[in-house]
Amino acid sequence: MATCKLLSYSAVRVRFVLAVVLASPLALADARPQQDAFTIDAPLANCYDFGAPGLGRVLKYAELAMRHRVSGLASYYSAFFDGRKTANGEIYRNRQYSAAHLTLPLGTWIEVTSRATGKKLRMRVNDRGPYVKKFCIDLSRAAAKDLGLDVAHDRRVSIRIIGLPGEVPLPE
Repeated sequence: MATCKLLSYSAVRVRFVLAVVLASPLALADARPQQDAFTIDAPLANCYDFGAPGLGRVLKYAELAMRHRVSGLASYYSAFFDGRKTANGEIYRNRQYSAAHLTLPLGTWIEVTSRATGKKLRMRVNDRGPYVKKFCIDLSRAAAKDLGLDVAHDRRVSIRIIGLPGEVPLPE
């Protein structure tokens, strides 16, 4: 009897995670025209490819993403921090890709997509911040430049978790 309840709870939990992940792109479409109820924006809906091998990893990442802020405004480091230590002990370099996030585990691999330019970059979270509430992620200068965020008027980004600390990131 307890096994049936556990399986039932697990099935409900998986369905909830899938529903939230697939529904979140529609909730994020604040500036887009209204879409038909049965169509989903393909780039956002395919944020996590559910048909790929390693479905367990993808569901784990989707569940982790629900507990952290994974979209919003991006900022980038000042030149002042070049050569200083990050939260995990590495030396920050302006010319390398790195990111700071307040709550994601250090060492997490992420894919950051600029909503203005559509460009994507993969990098690792190696620092804590930003400490200003309106920003969700702090990028290195090189990452901000390659995403086009240093000149864009719209600095909103979407963050996709592609690997946990110690794991190989998901393939592109």
